[in-house]
Amino acid sequence: MNPQPTTRAPGAPPAGGEVLAQAGELDRQGRHEEAVEILRREARSGDAAAMCQLGLRLLIGRNAPQSPQEATILLGEAAERGDADATAQMATLAASGAWMPQDWPAALRHLQLAAERGSANARGQLLLLAGDRTLVQQTRDAAVPPPGCWQGLRESIDIEAWRQPPPRRSLCEAPRIRFAEAFTSAEVCDWLVQRSLGKFKPALMFDGNRPAFSASRNNSDFCFDIIDADLVLVLVRERTSALVKLPIFAMEPPQIFHYAVGQEIKPHYDHVRAEGGYEAERIATLLLYLNDDYEGGELEFCKVGLRTRGRKGDAVYFANVDAAGAPDKQSLHAALPVTRGEKFIFSQWIQDRTFGSAG
Repeated sequence: MNPQPTTRAPGAPPAGGEVLAQAGELDRQGRHEEAVEILRREARSGDAAAMCQLGLRLLIGRNAPQSPQEATILLGEAAERGDADATAQMATLAASGAWMPQDWPAALRHLQLAAERGSANARGQLLLLAGDRTLVQQTRDAAVPPPGCWQGLRESIDIEAWRQPPPRRSLCEAPRIRFAEAFTSAEVCDWLVQRSLGKFKPALMFDGNRPAFSASRNNSDFCFDIIDADLVLVLVRERTSALVKLPIFAMEPPQIFHYAVGQEIKPHYDHVRAEGGYEAERIATLLLYLNDDYEGGELEFCKVGLRTRGRKGDAVYFANVDAAGAPDKQSLHAALPVTRGEKFIFSQWIQDRTFGSAG
């Protein structure tokens, strides 16, 4: 659909929160088609909030048919009409190159504009990513954001610095295991955890055929989609790519694992081609430690007698295949039970081809 805004009848009320609330109530009743039709009607009338909400649904097929091309048109139109949420989403799409060419300058301009329009999420990203920490503190301390602060913060973001990973050291050669201290900051870790809270579900295991519940793990996880993503997440993936020397387009959607006391993942492999009919192979795994105020929970490589654990912001990554590309049986590993506190881990699996191209 290419939305052609029409003029509302004189005196007709705008969609506002009322129509969005009505669509939400229809969703709760399972009447998703009716909710989508209400949003379509309001989008055609020129309501930016309805355009944004419909675009977000269509982008990933959430309670609506998936249509990313239509979604990007709607979100772009909503952003042009001043919707802060749509503007922030356009920043993520431009940064990630999702259904459009990757364009970091455009992404940062969208993020600045979303912040100026009042998006708390966009403001949080700018405050986190900006290199000018004096301006960051001044903005945080001010009762009212200082004039020009969002532009100043945007201009101080150094994208190239994210593409320069920290040094890595070898923990093992068979399997190949590497460790990177201070992969990212504690503030970035806290941001990622906050993005996941309230969204965790019981974790599944993928056996090469389908995800399913397994007695081998009892933790929970949250998987990011393009709506949950933001520029912070995109930059973490850019840094991951630089560290492991593998392309972003081969990365699966990232996840955050949560472990409460007693929760664990028993010994398992991350490679999947040998386990089922999946054509692609998970050739590498990166784990980023998002907190360290817990006990237990070490990462154990069972066949080589190696246990490791990082501090908040450290990363460990390992190959799931050997030098010939065959599943590496030495890569058997486990997440040992947490004995105190709770543990949060960012997980990024990387395949041997463009993600989504496997049969």
